[in-house]
Amino acid sequence: MEKTKKLIELDNKTLAILEVQAKLNKRSLKNFIEWSLEETALRLAEPSEEYRAMIDILKKRDAEGKLKWYSSEEIKKSYGR
Repeated sequence: MEKTKKLIELDNKTLAILEVQAKLNKRSLKNFIEWSLEETALRLAEPSEEYRAMIDILKKRDAEGKLKWYSSEEIKKSYGR
């Protein structure tokens, strides 16, 4: 995998928090930051299994005509806005 170096600036409080977490995970600060960013990117890149399962259930219910959709006007009316 190709890698690119980036310079980032973090405030001292953030760095202190990350250093504590790095030590708890038995990692260097640099390694912990890289690992955290990679994990976050993976979560953002693809929906979780739970989310996909929920969407599949909703699609099935919609195909079966078991979902009731409400317009924003209907929702506002029922809540008195």
